[in-house]
Amino acid sequence: MDFGDLALQLDGIGQDANQQESWAVQQDGSLRHCPTNIVIGEGGLRDGVGEIEVDQTSLLGRGAGGVVCRAVHKPTGMPLAVKVVRVEDKAKRDQLINEIHTLFRITKSHFLIELYDAYVHKESGCVHVALEYMDYGSLADVKRRVKEVPEDLLALILMQILEGLKILHLNNVVHRDVKLGNILVNSRGSVKVTDFGISKNLGDSLTVCDTFVGTATHMSPERILGEDYSFAADIWSLGLCVYELACGVYPYGSVASFPLLFDNLCHRPEPRLPTGRFSRELCHFVEVQLLKKPEKRWSAIELQASDFILVNLPKVSEAALIRWLARIMASDDGDGV
Repeated sequence: MDFGDLALQLDGIGQDANQQESWAVQQDGSLRHCPTNIVIGEGGLRDGVGEIEVDQTSLLGRGAGGVVCRAVHKPTGMPLAVKVVRVEDKAKRDQLINEIHTLFRITKSHFLIELYDAYVHKESGCVHVALEYMDYGSLADVKRRVKEVPEDLLALILMQILEGLKILHLNNVVHRDVKLGNILVNSRGSVKVTDFGISKNLGDSLTVCDTFVGTATHMSPERILGEDYSFAADIWSLGLCVYELACGVYPYGSVASFPLLFDNLCHRPEPRLPTGRFSRELCHFVEVQLLKKPEKRWSAIELQASDFILVNLPKVSEAALIRWLARIMASDDGDGV
């Protein structure tokens, strides 16, 4: 089995004992990540996945460390999204194994994107990560088609996102890149958190993160300040997403530079929804997420029990969300509601 440049690059990397993450090329050509013992070969991580055909002309987007293409599992016809990653670059290797490791160690959930397989593609010299296909794309795609998401539908969407974040946080994982582009939706009304390439596992000896990674516009004040942070940083990012879905705009407007973003986050009042335009429950729901002091922000579990969620969930059904999504996604320019 010949992996060309991929094998040559990784063979050298595996010899560096000083690196925290290291790979080794085994005799059969598969790649083994030494710290986790995850092995990625041409046959994949699991048995029974079979042949996956990737359409590299059908680009779905870009995730942490690679492009995402549409694919199909040929024996069953099941559609997939395949992340295609060249792993010569250390940052991409880190993100690749981190995403796989995170999805493997957490119990399968309907609110987190499912990993089906990961394998080395012999011809391209890339690692392919086969993920669940979400046919409506991300909430960023939804936002581009509508001015505002109605509050009852927003509550149903957010209940699913919060369930995904709750599962991550209960498993000591900080996502670190919560944004509309990393929350996927499908035609069955399912909403799922994805892209765990820069997530962080807080083990018994680690209770906070201290690295500056992620999307700057959605970072919490403590992250921008370079301070230690934890699960509450994800909640701040979610609060910005809620504001965007409710209002149709990012709360800080156009951020032209990091100094301006720093000033907005650290020196100016936190964003608040206009009370005359939105319900008291939604305004409070956003307020308890967008608090500068992380210890005052509500947890995912507390947010699920908020008045906004409890008042709106009985008013809406999954069928209503499916119909609404189908209507806006069928239009080229959205319906403007």
